[in-house]
Amino acid sequence: MTRKDSRYPSQAQVYIAEILNSESILKNLSMSGCCIQSDNLFDITPHTRYTIEIVPEKDANMEKFELGIESRWIRTKRTYSQSGFIILVPPGNMLLQRYIDYLSERNKKLSEGQ
Repeated sequence: MTRKDSRYPSQAQVYIAEILNSESILKNLSMSGCCIQSDNLFDITPHTRYTIEIVPEKDANMEKFELGIESRWIRTKRTYSQSGFIILVPPGNMLLQRYIDYLSERNKKLSEGQ
């Protein structure tokens, strides 16, 4: 089992339901939050609720799933932007937990050099 606040790097595709053409990358994920990175600038407002669709990496062997999130911060750089969110789903979301378990195992294998 993973710790609630452990963040794991991800390469999943993410789409924000409320924003057109919002394909992004899920930079990292935990049970309580996530960071999304994009080459585009999105009109994300802090402390606003959104719905994201996460499309896990093919190696995860998982179907896509949705999460309710709320924006906390936005960072804009010259070539990309990042946004941080808290996750608003109730604890025990099975697909979220399954994906975090996959990321945890993958991260463990990478750190062991496998």
